Amino acid sequence: MSTATLAYWGLALFLLVGRWSIARITGSDASYALIEPRFWFVLALCAIAFAPIHRPLARLRGGALEGCIAMLAFLGYHVISVAWAPDLSMASTKAFELVLVAVAIGALVRLTQVLGADQVAAGLWRALVVVFSIFAVVALVGNQGGSRLAVLGGGPNVFGRNMALLGLFCVHTLLRGGLRPVPIAGLGVAGVLVLLTGSRGAMLASAVGTVVLLWVHRVRPSRLLWLALGATVVLGLVAAYTDVGEAAVKMFRERVIRLTFEREYDSGRSAIFDNAIALGWSAPVYGDGLAGFAARGYFVYPHNIVLEAFAEGGFVGVGVLAAALWFPLRAIVRRWGRVHALELAAFAALLASAQFSGDFYDSRGVLVFGMLALLRENAARGGANPSVLATVSGRATGARAATTAQGCRTQDSAPPAGGFPHAP
Repeated sequence: MSTATLAYWGLALFLLVGRWSIARITGSDASYALIEPRFWFVLALCAIAFAPIHRPLARLRGGALEGCIAMLAFLGYHVISVAWAPDLSMASTKAFELVLVAVAIGALVRLTQVLGADQVAAGLWRALVVVFSIFAVVALVGNQGGSRLAVLGGGPNVFGRNMALLGLFCVHTLLRGGLRPVPIAGLGVAGVLVLLTGSRGAMLASAVGTVVLLWVHRVRPSRLLWLALGATVVLGLVAAYTDVGEAAVKMFRERVIRLTFEREYDSGRSAIFDNAIALGWSAPVYGDGLAGFAARGYFVYPHNIVLEAFAEGGFVGVGVLAAALWFPLRAIVRRWGRVHALELAAFAALLASAQFSGDFYDSRGVLVFGMLALLRENAARGGANPSVLATVSGRATGARAATTAQGCRTQDSAPPAGGFPHAP
């Protein structure tokens, strides 16, 4: 396994492992930050990304540079808010998570400068799809029916987001390469598993991500109609002739139709949102400090990334969050090229999910995929360092000159058509 592959897997596992630690095996409530897998994944990623190299790096410019600064400013401001947090212990734990995200983003930028943004994106998605596929197989084999689906001790919302990303990868593959059986089957499996999780946030994320993919790919209305018909037929056959499809339809009716629309059940989100708004207005400029929402006894977190920024960082926190999200959102609106379509779709999907589930750390994928999309656009727009181009151009010019000189010498020493020349 090459060093680059290790870096791709380190970044992918950082996105997937979450807060899993040895404490879950021992049953202890203690936190061992320095032996948590996420810490070691980021450490290994940095060791690879920042290893000394002896060649010029690609240059960051435009939206990639500004987006990187904005994201680091967002994370840095909320880390600084530990200074006025009501509970230093809880705030320090959360600050550690934000530092991990910031370091991972820095390592991602460095990796793209060394290896190239397209290569990093391809390697990351290969690793993610392998893990997502394993999750899907485990879920299908272990599905007992009757309850919301999850795997390996994770929650249904997390598993639903992962399957939404797998579905987006399949849609992107179909849009790029035509109809192929493997992505079609993968899309069907991912769609069914998203429904079986019962996660309404994951369902919304799937829909938002798909719309962004179609938008950035500039899909014609006629092709869009055929795609919609094909998806309807596939899902209809799965729902009608398979047990897992039937269970998915029942879960959709229960979670979306009955609970959401008929009973207007929101899992207590409205009360949590009201508490977050009230806490934000208690200190509207700078917020209550990092982890203030949990320290005040409301809930673990507000389940909305914007309200979390307002409650714990005030209007300043919302401002830096808006700046961090602005550049990927602008790239979606502009839809310049298709090279970063999948990353923009993943960013949009996870951002939609972050309005209903998770906290800052759970939303790390929003920043990572948003940054990767900007880096791919930067590379496509010619973000290579001029010194790199000059070096390559100089080498190419030197090679052509050497080849020309060698050809001239060969031509001068070659005999004429009638034989060797006579001596004078």
